[in-house]
Amino acid sequence: MAQQGQSFLSLRGVKKHFGGAKALDGADLLVEAGSVHSLVGENGAGKSTLIKILSGLIEPDAGDILIDGQPVEIAGVQQAEALGFRFIHQELSLVPHFTAVENAFIGRPYPRKGPFIDRRAMRQAIEDTARDIAPDLPLDIPVGQMTTGQKQLVEIIRALIGAPARLVVMDEPTASLSDGEAARLHKAVKRLSDTGVAVIFISHRLDEVMEICDSFTVLRNGCTVGAGRINQIDRAGLVHLMSGREEVLGAAETPPVDSPVVLKVRDLPFGTCGQSVSFDICAGEILGLYGLVGAGRSSLMKLIWGAAPHAGGQIELDGVPLRPGRIGDRISCGAAYVPEDRRNEGLITSRSIADNLAVAHLSQVRARPQMPWTSRRKMAERSATVQSMLSVKMGSPWHGPLTLSGGNQQKLLFGRWFGEPTRLLILDEPSRGVDVGAKAEIHALARQFARDGAAVLMTTSDMDELMALSARVLVMAGGDITAELSGNSLTPARVIDAAFQHQSEISDTDSQTEKETHA
Repeated sequence: MAQQGQSFLSLRGVKKHFGGAKALDGADLLVEAGSVHSLVGENGAGKSTLIKILSGLIEPDAGDILIDGQPVEIAGVQQAEALGFRFIHQELSLVPHFTAVENAFIGRPYPRKGPFIDRRAMRQAIEDTARDIAPDLPLDIPVGQMTTGQKQLVEIIRALIGAPARLVVMDEPTASLSDGEAARLHKAVKRLSDTGVAVIFISHRLDEVMEICDSFTVLRNGCTVGAGRINQIDRAGLVHLMSGREEVLGAAETPPVDSPVVLKVRDLPFGTCGQSVSFDICAGEILGLYGLVGAGRSSLMKLIWGAAPHAGGQIELDGVPLRPGRIGDRISCGAAYVPEDRRNEGLITSRSIADNLAVAHLSQVRARPQMPWTSRRKMAERSATVQSMLSVKMGSPWHGPLTLSGGNQQKLLFGRWFGEPTRLLILDEPSRGVDVGAKAEIHALARQFARDGAAVLMTTSDMDELMALSARVLVMAGGDITAELSGNSLTPARVIDAAFQHQSEISDTDSQTEKETHA
């Protein structure tokens, strides 16, 4: 077995083709035991294919895989598991009506007490793993009731329990986590590597790559274009290797002072403590919404979108009251929504790219007005228009959306709303899991919607994104808006302080209540 700092895993000249497309074209990867190794590259660079080869899901066409210097063939998922490989995938694969504890033991032997399953031992195993990563994670509610960030934490915990691992692969583990949750995960990753476990860390958050990783490998177009120690390169160098261009974030734009109010939210009941929220968004404004995991950001957006009903309060779009739980009302008034979980809540994975682009405005692709069926020609034309406008890299519009990279899937969700004037655009983690190039394009799209007169409501866990797009930010905690920041008061430090200060107040109140109860 390789000792810490020695070569543990080596891939040499790995190739993989899917039809005529080259996913990997001679990729190399060297990972040391006890190191945190960053695998970076733009969407479509070959990272996912490389990880699927390591996990046994697909076999390479050529190349060698060596563990401790000895060649191996990973013929399936069970063999990868037997080698001590653990995987935390970006796309969630949880059973919605199972709790965190029950999900964590799927595919693993249950601890037993005689002939019965020992549920206390199951819970203890989860608590031991969750204590450092997610101490506040609710373990006994169905994951279907959790936020996407909480679900991501369940995935991480599930991968870390059980038999000792030699390699842990984390694919965008912090994409839906706030800075506080991500910091806890970073500490857990470091502790894991200190025990001699190798970690492959895949993230488009380059600041965290620079902070916690020891070494790096950059893929571009299926080839390894750079590798080395992380202290021998800077963020700009990584971006240049990944894309051959510089990273441009831009600056937040302030709408004209006389811009009319587009979205008005008044006394909307929210949270579990009887709070209500009120705010306005003007035409041309990108309003940011920030909070820790569980603060209620995504739930509030779904209420405004009409995906969940609400009792009381009022939501108006251009002065028109919107009925609770009526998504159709929103669409007819010019509202659009890009959800955080694009696979489960955004894309219709069983239908084609063309279907996904047409679903929001079927009247545009009908064979004839008032006819119930659609025109294949018009759907293909709409797909070609969106492909050209958004630079979507895709083959046939009749292929499924999962054949596209994450960044191109995200562009589909924006392209779905093209063709009709948009008055309200709701963005939930708009650049989750996409590369720096796709992120810049998505930012440009959000700004263009605002310049065209839409009110944009955006929530993101990426502080750089928040600062780049929003001139005004609402901070949420516990289902309540705890701060409104703009102008000179809008700084990353004040945003984070507003979120954590409120959390501290809640914790102090809970602790005092507990002391009084025991007294």
